[in-house]
Amino acid sequence: MRMMHNYFRIGGVATDLPHGWIDKCLDFCDYFLTRVTKYQKLITRNPIFLERVEGVGIIGREEVINWGLSGPMLRASGIQWDLCKVDHYECYEEFDWEVQWQKEGDSLARYLVRISEMTESIKIIQQALEGISGGPYENLEIRYFDRERNPEWNDFEYRFNSKKPSPTFELPKQELYVNFQSVTRRSGGVYIYS
Repeated sequence: MRMMHNYFRIGGVATDLPHGWIDKCLDFCDYFLTRVTKYQKLITRNPIFLERVEGVGIIGREEVINWGLSGPMLRASGIQWDLCKVDHYECYEEFDWEVQWQKEGDSLARYLVRISEMTESIKIIQQALEGISGGPYENLEIRYFDRERNPEWNDFEYRFNSKKPSPTFELPKQELYVNFQSVTRRSGGVYIYS
């Protein structure tokens, strides 16, 4: 099941998780952690690899900031900054995790940050899966927002993911700016004026 942008709805999600999905995801986390450990043994301590990346492509703290770099590039140059921690992004503050960083600023440091982030991401996923509670996947009270259009919430087509519309409603007049992380792990922002 692919969870793209249209999976999430105001007041819940489009459909419930398939039976056994959480267990399969936890199994994958265990499998992935063993693989990361193997990769570290195979690559991280490999003298040929170390000779090619250690001390190569050094980017210092000042350069990283001046060039506007983010993500692992930033954290590999000695700056402990992650949008998820700093801006209390989404629900990340509910999980026990640390910003992975290195101070050397070279290719090896960037590699080590990325490998450490893989392990830390699995840690977050495992905690998130443990926190999923049972019960309905949709907040039926959200229908309140869609009263004006005579919604067809109980029609046959509503049961299918692709046919299910998101409710529409009016927001109060205001301005809002929100930071976010995109798929490419870069920081961005959305400015809304209504």
